[in-house]
Amino acid sequence: MLKKLVQLSLILLFSVCNFNAWANDNIRQTIDNESTTFKYFTNNDRSYSIEQIRKLGAEQWITTSEFNPYGLVNRHYWLHLTIQVNTTDTHPLYLEIANPLVDHIEIYLFKGDQKRHYTAGDKIKTIARPIATPVLYFPLPNSAESQLDIYIEYRDDSASFLPLAITNSKESFEQVNGHGIFTGMIIGLILILLLLAMMLYKHEKSRLIQYFVGLLVFGTITILALEGVASVYLWPALPWLQNLTFPSLFLLTLWCAIELTRTLLAEHLVESTATEKTLYWLSRAVLVISPILFAIPAFIAIIVSVIVMCISLIVMSTALILFTLKSKIIKPWLLASWSVFIISLTLKTLYFSGLTALPAQLMTVATICYCLQFILWGTIILQRYINRNQETNTKNDKLVAELVIKGKESDEKISENHLEHLNLEALVNERTFELNVTLRELQETNRQLEEQATNDALTGVKNRSFFDQRLQAEYRLSRRQHTPISLLLLDADKFKNVNDTYGHLTGDKVLIEISKIASRVLKRPNDYVCRYGGEEFAILLSNTDEKGAIKVAEVIRQQIEKTTIKSDDVSLNVSVSIGVSTLMIDSETMDDQLFDEADKALYHAKESGRNKVKSYQEFTLSNN
Repeated sequence: MLKKLVQLSLILLFSVCNFNAWANDNIRQTIDNESTTFKYFTNNDRSYSIEQIRKLGAEQWITTSEFNPYGLVNRHYWLHLTIQVNTTDTHPLYLEIANPLVDHIEIYLFKGDQKRHYTAGDKIKTIARPIATPVLYFPLPNSAESQLDIYIEYRDDSASFLPLAITNSKESFEQVNGHGIFTGMIIGLILILLLLAMMLYKHEKSRLIQYFVGLLVFGTITILALEGVASVYLWPALPWLQNLTFPSLFLLTLWCAIELTRTLLAEHLVESTATEKTLYWLSRAVLVISPILFAIPAFIAIIVSVIVMCISLIVMSTALILFTLKSKIIKPWLLASWSVFIISLTLKTLYFSGLTALPAQLMTVATICYCLQFILWGTIILQRYINRNQETNTKNDKLVAELVIKGKESDEKISENHLEHLNLEALVNERTFELNVTLRELQETNRQLEEQATNDALTGVKNRSFFDQRLQAEYRLSRRQHTPISLLLLDADKFKNVNDTYGHLTGDKVLIEISKIASRVLKRPNDYVCRYGGEEFAILLSNTDEKGAIKVAEVIRQQIEKTTIKSDDVSLNVSVSIGVSTLMIDSETMDDQLFDEADKALYHAKESGRNKVKSYQEFTLSNN
């Protein structure tokens, strides 16, 4: 079972690696030293404007062979390169920088007579980026010229590697989608492991599980920071948190892994005091250094964290090898966990620091290895829990065997109690059956109550309580996915006259027919008709712009208008007025703004003669 879980996770993770390989019309033009000449200029004595930089003579620029822009060092330099881009592609083109850990860069793009200037980096608020994605994308100027001049002013405290490429919008957004799916899978996997840890902790409250939870929490935030997701989604308005928290979280993840190892090997380390003391002092040193990194400059903190990581990994590797050789006890899952941990951190450090050239695909492998360690640690803990249960079951089996032996010595007493035992067993089975029947009845009753709680008793559509909850959920979905949300407010025209003339039973029949017609028009499962109150209905349309919402509203209005409603001996036709509001939800949108605009549009439809569909935009224009 554990092996299948690991294999399934690997298949799901590696499937993302081939996500972009399915596209046929994508464009990706990698910019490297083999195809492009990189020119560098650095002068720490003064600052230069882009106009001054463009006026520099050719002799003031140096090439890659004369300048080393890589390594974990504090850097401030200018980069210049000229490339030819594809001008026949119909999709917009972007400059891609696939390093989410860049602190601060200024991008100047010159194409023909067009110029673009951008500022980005994890020291800059996400809102300042041209596109709010973990990987940095910069739209190219719209010009028929094929020659593109790129000037980059680079200011960074640590990682100095700039993987550059020219992509079209299709390639860029598929990269973003693939990265989003990958990140979602990582988060889903970690949530599953957290749930597993909570279930185990409920049965066995041990430090081992606490360390595992700490590893998951600190490790998740660390990998999200490494992937650039944290600066976009966790602290988009607080970019200084990236470099402040990352080194400490990095070491706290390492500390949790060391403590997990000490706890798992505690029984065997009693005989190896040297290894036990080494791991003890290593753990304490990492734990003490972690909070200190908050108080020192980010550049030094990153250097210290990398040094501590390297020393810790070397010490841990040596300790595990010596322990295995001396004790003859092989812990394959433990060795595998540390192996993938070491591989992932080594690849990430080498790639982002630029200490050596590595293909970008290895970063996906590094991330997979980093996440695989969580699965392996979870497997170790689960296996430990299963082994303990087996030991408990073995002890119980021995106890049962002893009882059987004693029972054989008193066969007469067992014979006398046998019938009583059978009667008791039959009674237990009977009571168990009754309890199961009662439980199923309660479950069915609960299901019916839950359904009644969200449905309107008269019309059968969703009620106002469901509408209020769903509206908040759609707000969050629109804000997260940057998609429009539309609301239709529908009100039966002159409904009071129907009640006064034909009675409330006929009025109820009208409301039921209106809800049925509106429900039939909606085709998507996530679109809901809700009775808001009286003769008023609210219809939520997710991911629908104003044009589409008006079209749906008009279909509903026409269907109701041409429908003849029969109640007893009465046949009548009714009409409805519909107000339409559409918003793209952001952080500044008020909770009641969508409903308020739809309500004003409905009022405008009533004032315009009823039996109309009016949008909030029409209401606004009528008041100007």
